Amino acid sequence: MMNLSFFIALRYLRSKRSLSIINMVSYISLIGTVCGTAALLTVLSVFNGFESLTESIYSIFDPDLKVIPKTGKTFVIDSVMLSKIADMPEVDNVSLTLDENVLLRYKNQQTIALMRGVDENYEKNTAIHNSMYDGNFMMYRSDYPAAVFGYGIASKLGIYSLRIEEPVYVNVPKREGKVSLNNPAASINTLSLLPSGIFEIEKSFDDTYVFAPIEFLQNLLDRESHVSSIEIKLKPETDSDRSRNTVADIAGTDLQVKTRYQQNEALYRMMKSEKLIVYAILILIVVILSFNISGSLSMLMTEKKEDMLTLKSMGAPDKLIRRIFLFAGLLITFAGIAIGLFIGLSICLIQQYLGLLKLPGNSFLVDAYPVKVLPADLILVTVSVAVIGYFASIVSVYKPKKTNSKTV
Repeated sequence: MMNLSFFIALRYLRSKRSLSIINMVSYISLIGTVCGTAALLTVLSVFNGFESLTESIYSIFDPDLKVIPKTGKTFVIDSVMLSKIADMPEVDNVSLTLDENVLLRYKNQQTIALMRGVDENYEKNTAIHNSMYDGNFMMYRSDYPAAVFGYGIASKLGIYSLRIEEPVYVNVPKREGKVSLNNPAASINTLSLLPSGIFEIEKSFDDTYVFAPIEFLQNLLDRESHVSSIEIKLKPETDSDRSRNTVADIAGTDLQVKTRYQQNEALYRMMKSEKLIVYAILILIVVILSFNISGSLSMLMTEKKEDMLTLKSMGAPDKLIRRIFLFAGLLITFAGIAIGLFIGLSICLIQQYLGLLKLPGNSFLVDAYPVKVLPADLILVTVSVAVIGYFASIVSVYKPKKTNSKTV
């Protein structure tokens, strides 16, 4: 009986109808389903692309796990705790960092930057060496302290050559003592270093960060043995949440441990919320477009009224007749899903490999809109549109029964 309903529904959809308006509404419903499916897949894939791009940017700076103080900016490093963390079997590397806002001065130019003091293990924890615009990521030139500048910071200071021997001066206020109006320089600690490299990642990072030896920054701040964080790189395929709990037990109650996601939790939550909101808006549009399926089925049922009476006179139950038009609605829906997925995938693949649609400005790592198609999104789009089409068909099929007892 089900096969009979399916083939009758297919014949109705493929047959030439006396009313051209029915054909038009059927084509509109099909086109609406195609457009809704393609739009859902394309937009979700673009959000996935931006999310992956953001993760790749922050992975350059953010370690797998980061130990930071619960209060204040710095803490005194405990060598015993550090050894226990480094000896964990899932830990690949451990490094120390110290962050502080400083005033940089080179020749007649000066600017404020966030200086990150790092140790010799820091480069192993991150992919910063893959983002070098010029020079190398090294903290010493011979025995003299050196710094790696963000491209924006280097431009503000006028550092265009790494062969210069004139130092860059780093200034911070002294921790103790009052500012002397007669001699303000006496209230400022000043040390110098040479530029060794320039990195370029993304504008917000390039205009903010400068890397220097952690010992240099500790001396400048008069904070020996103080650090801002312990950064931990885990071995591949390691469960970061489980490792986080182990490190938290070792670190104690005065320190907190954050995974890479938790270090930028607000950003990732915002991106997921935006994706969910856009998905909801597009689903609402698909729901509105599904009214065309209801209208098409209603017109088809009116046109085939005599056929239905003939089937009923031959003993066909109402269930069979309803199933015919239900299958007709589902055929429209699944045909639209199949064509829409094909179009959506084609758009995403073309954008992924050819990058036809460009991003405005030049503040990103890529110049074209990033896309990333996930199998979960393919399933989500298919199920969402199929459910909407099913309910749109159900409403149309069962509505006539309430208004006219002689017809379905």
